[in-house]
Amino acid sequence: MRSVRLCVLASGSGGNSLWVDAAGTRILIDAGLPLRETARRCKGAGLDVRDLTDVFLTHEHADHSHAAGILARRLGVRVHATRGTMRSLRDPPPEELRFAVRAGVAVRLPGLTVTPVALPHDAWEPVAYVVDDGATRAAIVTDLGSVTARIVRALRDLDALVLEMNHDVQMLLEGPYPWSLKQRIRGDRGHLSNEQGAHLLENILHGGLRHLVLAHLSERVLANYGSHARLCIGSQARALDPVLLEPSRAVPLRKARQLALFG
Repeated sequence: MRSVRLCVLASGSGGNSLWVDAAGTRILIDAGLPLRETARRCKGAGLDVRDLTDVFLTHEHADHSHAAGILARRLGVRVHATRGTMRSLRDPPPEELRFAVRAGVAVRLPGLTVTPVALPHDAWEPVAYVVDDGATRAAIVTDLGSVTARIVRALRDLDALVLEMNHDVQMLLEGPYPWSLKQRIRGDRGHLSNEQGAHLLENILHGGLRHLVLAHLSERVLANYGSHARLCIGSQARALDPVLLEPSRAVPLRKARQLALFG
């Protein structure tokens, strides 16, 4: 039986990277860790960084793109990004290993299709990604400032979802950050709050969603909607255990009368 394997190597402001493989294709979504640390995290998860074929970047911020250039030069992997992201990289890959992507236009690799999804964030042409092997679908959504109808449509009928929820609004407002940074984080091109992330989940939960990598508030959402999805918390310090996606029948969700975000 064919399957797709996902492994969150790192998640957080110190670096973001997620491994996906299917058939002969092995990709990273974002490359925010140094090459040596990427290799170490891969080895710890039973993966080999030398097997990589492609890197897909969500945007140019260093915690998502730091090692893209060196991965291309050292390992010969292809680097895919929007034109805006590629132009903004501090250390771009060699020209022959650069491949431009556009939101809504699928990139077809052996055994895996990768589709960029436009999203609002304070970067040049940022995207999320949906990966699909024809039988299972997963999405990686980080650094999302606000939720649009297009994003909700793109995230329906998933088997797995990696979703960033960045902050609690009250804690952010009462915290030590400068006011300008607080406004940037809270803005429509900043980062999702826990509550915004929970509302997004309300709109996309279904019986076939079996794996979630996200923040604590989402567990409340899952319980209220009768979801049996496995919940994981992405870590900055270590790689998560790989997730194996295989075709499966969806389990109907019961409809909650009221969604309690806090309890």
